[in-house]
Amino acid sequence: MRWWAAIAVALLALPAMLTGCGADSERQLLTEGARAAREARSEVNTVRLISNQFLDGNLWAPAANRMVTDADEALDQVVSGFEARQPGDATARRRYDEFGEALDAAASAVRDTRIALANGDLTTVRQQVGVLEQAGRELDRLGESAR
Repeated sequence: MRWWAAIAVALLALPAMLTGCGADSERQLLTEGARAAREARSEVNTVRLISNQFLDGNLWAPAANRMVTDADEALDQVVSGFEARQPGDATARRRYDEFGEALDAAASAVRDTRIALANGDLTTVRQQVGVLEQAGRELDRLGESAR
């Protein structure tokens, strides 16, 4: 008689298995996306501050390069952590894409700034400050979306 109970449990669990076991709901993605956006915003703002200090002559190139490289590596971990999420449905997929695009744009802005600093390209560093500011505003908006 126990095997009937096992079959009943398996049949009851079947819908959950078919709908994407381990997939994140929209709410979970919103929460995790907002957390990732806040962490990314911190790294983006750090790079913007370092860039401004470097351009103003308040920071030496080796120190600026090291700090921006550290922020770039930290941001890569944030992006990778978020990209490991699995949206459970179309609505969650839209949220995932929204956060993913903002995180990718931020990572690209930080990476471009790191390369410009390493090459001593002050014109590009100056331009990247604006790009970093824009990325920070978008991350700010997304970071507050789960509250």
